[in-house]
Amino acid sequence: MSDFTALPEFRFKGERTYIHGTDLFQTVSEFMESRKAGYLRDMSFRSFGDKQCAIQFSPPGTSNAQVISQGRWHDTENDSDVKFWVTEQGDSVSDRYEFDEDTLCDGAQIGEEKITRQFNSAFSMIENLVALTKKFHNTQLPLASGKWVFGQIMLQERLPERCKSIQIENYQNITNRFSRNRIILDDKHVGEIRFIVA
Repeated sequence: MSDFTALPEFRFKGERTYIHGTDLFQTVSEFMESRKAGYLRDMSFRSFGDKQCAIQFSPPGTSNAQVISQGRWHDTENDSDVKFWVTEQGDSVSDRYEFDEDTLCDGAQIGEEKITRQFNSAFSMIENLVALTKKFHNTQLPLASGKWVFGQIMLQERLPERCKSIQIENYQNITNRFSRNRIILDDKHVGEIRFIVA
């Protein structure tokens, strides 16, 4: 793989003015899958980006490029991890598309420490996971200031395209800072999603 490659053009999701983590996750996954068998093992978000992006496979160093996210792709053929960084490199994002988060979360059951819903096939798996986690936080862990945002995902295996049921279990919450939540798909623990306060 070349050390530096422009990613397909991003659009803003809904009314946001930054590239959403779900779009970064999906785009990086599709880019890597076209080059190496495996799955996105870990992805964290460093800043809000509003410009087109590139992916690189060595640390950005002292360049002026803004790092939006970084992570590891698990190469299943070699049983090894490939580190990557996503940096702002292009023009400002100028287009957007509709995203109905409320519809995605309709019918979710919210408990004291978890949220559960049937997989909504009108949306991607990562969109389901992030929207449900956000819904749980805004309902059970409301903030006086700031907002809960998708901060990191850590996976033990490739996310399936679909499943029957999704459960997000909150097991650690540092008040007004960050939270850790288990991802349970069809009663199987597949990873963790973390939210942070921005």
